[in-house]
Amino acid sequence: MKKLWLCLGLLATMLLITACSSDEDAHKDDKQNANGKIKIIEYGDFKCSYCKKVESNIMPKLKKDYIDKDKVDYQFVNMAFLGDDSIIGSRAGHAVQQSAPKQYLDFQKLMFEQQGDAEKEWITESLVDKQIDKLSIDSKQKEKIKKDYKTKDSKSWKAAKKDQKQAEDKNIDTAPTVYIGGEKVEDPYDYDNYKKLIEKNK
Repeated sequence: MKKLWLCLGLLATMLLITACSSDEDAHKDDKQNANGKIKIIEYGDFKCSYCKKVESNIMPKLKKDYIDKDKVDYQFVNMAFLGDDSIIGSRAGHAVQQSAPKQYLDFQKLMFEQQGDAEKEWITESLVDKQIDKLSIDSKQKEKIKKDYKTKDSKSWKAAKKDQKQAEDKNIDTAPTVYIGGEKVEDPYDYDNYKKLIEKNK
């Protein structure tokens, strides 16, 4: 009986080590960008209420302490998994990122502020267009963004699909999930966890 428990214990340990190793391998390229900045990758969805908590409570501090000071490379990978309308938000986000990258975080904030019931389809082209109109860019850029996210097989459509594939390939099944320097933030609602991992990966 002791041998059986010993074998089961060893098997459980091996499975845990394998799982950790697989997770590390999946995120080994997520440590730094080409310029050596620490990557912060948040997997989420504009319709996710828990992601909104990160946006409201973590992002202002993260932006002030690190993003605005150009110390980290923040990326939002839109899983677009909470209904058919989620993908509209993802495409629009990518269209903003491509045409007016400095306005992206403002757009992300605006989208979370509009958040409705996750069970209902509230991300419409009309709602998205209104948020784009609030951005500090000229009308020509706004029209370009609107056209791109509404056009099938455009850059933003392809980028949105790429986000979904990335989340799938990295085995991300929970939103929000955050990685800093390739390491998972165990509690994404505690800002101290972000600071510790950023400092650790400097």
